[in-house]
Amino acid sequence: MRLIANILSIAFHPLLMVTYGVALAFASTYLAVYPLQMKLLILSGVFLMTAVVPAIFIFLLVKYGNAGDYALTNRRVRTLPYLLYVASIVACAFFLLRMLLPFWLVVILFGTAAVMLIAMGINFRWKISAHMIGIGGLIGGIMGIAQIYALNPWRGFIIGFLIAGCLGTSRLILQRHTPAQVYAGFGLGFTGIYISSLLSYFYFFI
Repeated sequence: MRLIANILSIAFHPLLMVTYGVALAFASTYLAVYPLQMKLLILSGVFLMTAVVPAIFIFLLVKYGNAGDYALTNRRVRTLPYLLYVASIVACAFFLLRMLLPFWLVVILFGTAAVMLIAMGINFRWKISAHMIGIGGLIGGIMGIAQIYALNPWRGFIIGFLIAGCLGTSRLILQRHTPAQVYAGFGLGFTGIYISSLLSYFYFFI
């Protein structure tokens, strides 16, 4: 069970969720008409900025003794990685803006940065689950965009909630979080990104 829990925790690591979200946007919205080369270029840039760069930074922190382990188990060492991740997401948002991607996708990224800043503040007092923030935000983004474009991706919702349930269970099996920390992480991610997606919709009426 612990092996499966570790695999799920790696496959749905918080650093990968932005890349997954952009890939889903390319696969399930009108962005699917983009040429394959353009999609790969954008996804490569997103992956580099929001996954590779923060991962290298965390590696260096652990190597030089400024963080306990790669999972950042100690909440007190999460501030610097969170700040870098927020900066990476903001840089990625401007990258997507320069690539002329739709405004709603850029707003969702800024919403993700805001959620991570809130999570960083919470971590000064309490260890909220970053994994559940990630999967909750992904599902919240899907629901928000589905509402904007009057879509009903019910299969996506089922798969998303199943993954969220398995991931939350994995974090409990690995004893990384308490149930309250898992639920709070999912709630923060889902609510923050869902609201962000709706704000991008209201922008068009301003």
